[in-house]
Parts: sequence; structure tokens; C-alpha cells
Amino acid sequence: MVAGCGFAGYALLRGLAKRSFDATLVTPRNFFLFTPLLPSAATGTVELRSIVEPARRRLRGVRVVEGEAVGADLTGKLLVGRAALGGSRFELPFDELVIAVGSRPASFGVPGIAEHAIPFSTIEDARRVRRRVLEQYALASIPGTPAEAARRELTFVVCGGGPTGVEVAAELHDLMVGELAAAFPELAALARVVLVEASDRLLVSFDGALSGYAARHFRREGIELRMQSPVRALEPGRIRFASGETLEAGFVVWAAGTEPAPLARALGVELDARGRVVTDPAFRVPGFPGVWALGDCAAVGSPPLPATAQVAQQQGAHLARNLNRLARAAPVRPFRFRSFGMLAYIGGHEALADLPGAKWSGRTAWLFWRSVYLTRLVSTANKVKVLFDWMKARLFGRDLARF
Repeated sequence: MVAGCGFAGYALLRGLAKRSFDATLVTPRNFFLFTPLLPSAATGTVELRSIVEPARRRLRGVRVVEGEAVGADLTGKLLVGRAALGGSRFELPFDELVIAVGSRPASFGVPGIAEHAIPFSTIEDARRVRRRVLEQYALASIPGTPAEAARRELTFVVCGGGPTGVEVAAELHDLMVGELAAAFPELAALARVVLVEASDRLLVSFDGALSGYAARHFRREGIELRMQSPVRALEPGRIRFASGETLEAGFVVWAAGTEPAPLARALGVELDARGRVVTDPAFRVPGFPGVWALGDCAAVGSPPLPATAQVAQQQGAHLARNLNRLARAAPVRPFRFRSFGMLAYIGGHEALADLPGAKWSGRTAWLFWRSVYLTRLVSTANKVKVLFDWMKARLFGRDLARF
């Protein structure tokens, strides 16, 4: 049984020898989401349905139960879930359990996030961002709206200077200076994107030179940077910083970091300092035979590997091979991560490429970024759809219909 349909769980089920296992997937959503393109989907560069893979169609031979895993009796081998529709509770027995429930946006104790910000990790979040941008322009364009009020409505704030926050800010700015500036020329000078980061640099996991290039590029493009600005609280229409300063905003996107999904703490197993399930190098949970954990909710290796799609996908594929070995009575093998580098879109048809053997930025890095993501999409159907979405946006612009 696999709990979670993110990169880890999906890669595992794709590689599992179905003839050897009676596989069940427990997931609150009935699809796999290609999250690296979620910022593009939030602004209409690609369509939302182009980056999802229906689980029942792609995972033939796997029973799909639409519900959230909320607990488990690991000794008695019983998973407890809550139905995605209706909320009823259910129990499922298992022989082998793979915990791959991923992560969720972390609040870091900042009050007001749930009420006054849009966290950014799901397709529903991307849809909310897309609709909210169009709503803010509609509000600001009402006749008689003072310029100061319009500027407040059109101040889009992204909290978090990691890859997700940087790409969301870049995509929002592209939309703002492109289609929205043409559709609302009277508001073009009032709209702005502000990126807020608690530390003194963007993209701390990237090479320092690339991080510096991203900051300079943002400033050239007109994206405002507020570095070393920890957020103390979010209030209606306002961000309050630890320094005491405030910033009025039309809406706030929260992309400041992640934490493991709640299931990890409900299992009664050993957790690391960040709340992730501690495992051995083969993803086994110590003390509980037949229980495995991987992806963003697991602490694998020393130090633990970062919570990225690349890591989770490799872990899922490796565990599938190990389970197939167990079915043949062969020993499991420890996991070894192979880094292929990091990519980030920074707007204006420019990107960063931080690879083990090369580091560069600019237009060629953007072309490389697109080619890599296109090849990483797991089905031919989605590759074709994303390619046509890019062509459509280039030829006809992004869709500005609000619904």
C-alpha cells in the first residue's frame, strides 16, 4: 500500500512489478501533479490540466482509494484514512506500507497565513492565484478608484526567495508587463510585484554567482526585492515585518518553505528535527518491518537529502526496484542520490542552470529549462499538451478570462 501520489509515490507505482503485488494507492487527489510547472500554470503559460496525470489512467493495475491517510497502526498493519469526498473514516489492512505523503507549506508560526495568504503547493492554489490576479485588476479598474487604492490592489507580494517563490514572482511579472499591461494600459504604471525574503540572498541552494544574477535581473525587470525582511504577521491587506515596517498588498502568495505532512507525526515513529520520518538508507522505518518512508516526509541519509522533486522521483524508482527484488527473494540495496543539478525560471525568457559540470544563466538557460521540463513530464500526452500550451501562449497570449 502506498500513501501519497507525489513524485515519490507515483514513481514507485510506475516501476512496481504489478504481477507480484496487489497494489493500493491512498491519495486525496486522483492525479499526479508535475509541480515544477505549477508557477507557469498559475499565470496561464500552461494550462492546469496539462500538468496532471490521472492516477487511474496511468497506474493500470493499481487500486486507487481517494482519501487522506491520517494515521496507522504499524504493528497491527492497519492504515487509517479519511475520504476525500464526504470525510468518512476508513481502515485498510496492509502487508507493506510506503509512506510518501510529501510536504505542505510551513507557516513558521507566523500568524495570519491561513486567513490572509495563498499558500503555493497545489493545483487549487495555482487556480486561486490565477483568479485573484484578474480580480485585483478588475477591482483597480473600477471608475473612480483613487490611484493610491489601485496601487494597493495591484501590489502582488510573494513571500519566499527559494525556487518556488522566485518562479512565482517571475511568472507574475511576465503576465503583468505582458498581457495585463496591454489589457489595462491605464494601470500598467501602478502594478508591481514584491518578493520578500528573510535571508540576505535569493536561491540559497544555488551557486552564489547565479543567485546574484537572479537578484540583479529582478531589479532590472522592476521586481522589488525586500531582503532580510522576516514576516512577523499577515493582516487584512497588509504584511507586518519583524522590523515594525508594514507593506500594503492586494494579495500575498506564501512560498517560504515546507514541512512534512501531518501523517508523519501521527505514526509514533522516530522523527528528525524537521519532523520527517527517520529511515535507513533503503527507506525502511526502524522497528517496523514492512514499513517504508521516502520523499519529502522522510529523512534519508546523513545529512538528510533535500525535499525536492528530483530526490523524491529517484527514491520512488529505487524503492520500486527494491520491492521487486524482495518479491524475487533478493536483498535490497541502499539508495544513492545522483544530482542532475537545479534549474529556475527568473522571468523575461531567462533562467538559471546550476548543473554539476556547468553553470550559466540567460536565454540559453531558459531554453534548456524548458527542454528539461518537457522531457521530464511522464506521459507523451502531457508533453504534447505543454508544448502546445507554450506555442499558444507565444502566438496568442495568455488567457485573461476570469471564471
